[in-house]
Amino acid sequence: MNIKAVVKYLIITFAITYACWWGVAALVAYTDLVYGDTLPTIIYIIGNFGPAIAALFCISGKPYLKSLKKFLFSYKKYGIWFFLLFVTLVTLTVGLSSMEWNPQMTALNFFVNLIASTFVYGGEEELGWRGILQPNLSNKITFPVAALACGAIWALWHLPLWFIEGHPNQSLPFWLQATLGIFLCFWLGTVYERSHCLPLCMLFHGFVNVLLSSFVLKLNWVLIAGIILTTCASIVLWVLELRQRKTSFSQPDNS
Repeated sequence: MNIKAVVKYLIITFAITYACWWGVAALVAYTDLVYGDTLPTIIYIIGNFGPAIAALFCISGKPYLKSLKKFLFSYKKYGIWFFLLFVTLVTLTVGLSSMEWNPQMTALNFFVNLIASTFVYGGEEELGWRGILQPNLSNKITFPVAALACGAIWALWHLPLWFIEGHPNQSLPFWLQATLGIFLCFWLGTVYERSHCLPLCMLFHGFVNVLLSSFVLKLNWVLIAGIILTTCASIVLWVLELRQRKTSFSQPDNS
């Protein structure tokens, strides 16, 4: 694990995001501005890009543009199938637990929101969380522990949102959002480990965000069971990949 890279990434990420989001919280609390006005929205969006901006400063290798291209557009064979697997599992989990579509979410709205959520309101974070943080953690600690660590850090990163009056995150308790975020880190981590493709992670992150807005969420045993089963699937896939690596390492070199 590159400790310096992790520390550098976290310092830049939290510095950018916290400066912006706590700033928005102060603007909304102490001025006539409200969340959704132009100035708070611009500052808020800049804060969203904290992880992505930090990632750009933490990419190693020279020349930089070649390393950046590899960072952004790497792809591991069959990665798309693991992406589709988790899209299916999450869709079934949310859909079957709700069985009630949000009438305001038309097909056009879904597509527009998916694009926005992938590149501006969530998916862009994956350049940092999956591109820098989780791979560095997974080099020294096991995947489940790395996912838990990422989830805890991610939850802490989101904390200022509960102090911005009128922000949608305030509709859920912080502990519940943090718990869901930890589970999501398992799923996103598996998509990345199996695909090494950041665009797929960005799209999956954006898809989950939009999916949660497309259904009327209901906390029931179907939702809980689906979340647990999807997380178990990510751990099983990690175990299988670990065994595959050990097998390949143990095979004699006949060259």
